[in-house]
Amino acid sequence: MLCLLAASMTTSVFATNLVWTLLLVNWVAEWNWKEKFADFKHNRLLQAFLVLLVVHLLWLIGTSNMEYALFDLQKKMPLVAVPLVVLTSRPLEYRERLNVGIAYVSAVMVVSIIGVVRYFTIPDLPYRDIVPYISHIRYGLNVCMTLALLAYAAFRHRRPWLYAINLLLSLWLCVVLVMLHAYTSFIILLIMPLVLLLGYGGRLAPKIRRWSIASYSVVIVALGVLVCRYVNDYFSLRPLSTEPLKACTENGNPYLHCRDGIIENGNYIHIYICEQEMRQQWAKISSYPIDSITPVGYPVYPALLRYLGGMGVTKDSAGMSHLTPADVDAIEKGIANPVYLQYGLRKMFYVLFYEYENYRCYHSVSNFSVLQRLDLWEAGWRVFLRHPLLGVGTGDVVDECHQQMHDSGSPLADTQLHTHNQYLNFLVAFGLLGFLAIAYFFISAIVIGLKKEKGNRKLAAPSSLYAPSGVLFVAFLCILLISFISEDTLETLAGIIFSVMGFTLLYPREARNNAS
Repeated sequence: MLCLLAASMTTSVFATNLVWTLLLVNWVAEWNWKEKFADFKHNRLLQAFLVLLVVHLLWLIGTSNMEYALFDLQKKMPLVAVPLVVLTSRPLEYRERLNVGIAYVSAVMVVSIIGVVRYFTIPDLPYRDIVPYISHIRYGLNVCMTLALLAYAAFRHRRPWLYAINLLLSLWLCVVLVMLHAYTSFIILLIMPLVLLLGYGGRLAPKIRRWSIASYSVVIVALGVLVCRYVNDYFSLRPLSTEPLKACTENGNPYLHCRDGIIENGNYIHIYICEQEMRQQWAKISSYPIDSITPVGYPVYPALLRYLGGMGVTKDSAGMSHLTPADVDAIEKGIANPVYLQYGLRKMFYVLFYEYENYRCYHSVSNFSVLQRLDLWEAGWRVFLRHPLLGVGTGDVVDECHQQMHDSGSPLADTQLHTHNQYLNFLVAFGLLGFLAIAYFFISAIVIGLKKEKGNRKLAAPSSLYAPSGVLFVAFLCILLISFISEDTLETLAGIIFSVMGFTLLYPREARNNAS
């Protein structure tokens, strides 16, 4: 059943709900309450999950939006149900744990293949919709966990063919993350290996440890060089923007120069604009009206301005002459930068740079998913400061945050977004009192688990197939805790199941020397 849950968490919401419900029904039908209660008394992690539920229930007091509060409780039932089932049942043997891992990795790989096929066969597919069944952000977290599992398997078994296969699978998944613009996932993949090397590098053979440190260093240096190059290419002004600006086009028509400071591809976007010539030339090369809206909701005219600026040419008939049929087709689809036609990290970073430039020049966050978080965090923090001790209650987080955004004139006030930060979400809902209660129980459970993992490691024979899960558990914690900064991970089913599966299956439990 856990194999089905591991496979369904990235492939089907319906199947996920069905499987965890069946797990709970089967758990109740077993009826061995004495053993279950004994497990509960000695399991701090399970106690932590129950404290999380109790805090949600207690903070119903004073909640004005009871309908949303009950919906939130219903949505978070797996946060208690899955740990209750798994942590009061016998620990999985190695073979069972392996089967769950294989089912999970296989599902993630299948979804990645489906996503790539969709990317290359569905025209104008937004990156958020590349992977079906699951949010691209939550899928990115699962990819990070899969990469950790692949690396763990390769290091544990140390077989050349396994190294080769897992390396190819890992490279494939990294390419998929680039396609998804999974910024949070890449931050995780930069931090997680460092944490694991610092915490567990001493367990590795000296040769493997040196190889691991060298590989990590090379990746960091290479990425740093790439980022510096992208920053230089994007923000260093080209001659067109630094030379004395001309007043008229070659045809004698006046240019419009707006020095608002926004840069793209090394050029100011709003200089050398002759709208008259642009309109005349566009009508000759495209049947798409210049004032119309593209299929992705982006107007043609601003897309044309940015595209010409990205090419480093003037926005007049001379600049328009550089457009190829492929460029015209791209602009008609709403692609506003020639770099966006490329695949790889450059496109991913250039999208982020453009968001930054809009925020720097106009303080605009609309339609910019990364920088939207700044407005959301500010609104959530202001709500928390008004209710620092007890928060606003289980059901009032969304209402209070939206009211704050309305009061501050945020363009996100009428959206469905609220905090986009799990820590801030808990602070707003439960205040310092509830937040610290939850944090205390989970931190103490994690500390107890890691201490137990050390004991398991001493008891387990070197040749035992039992695999102490401390390394994977710490990797999972890195993924989860970093995701909490930019995402409200526990507000969706996919995030909830990812969290409880990682905690319950990777949390160190009793070692078994006779595992087979």
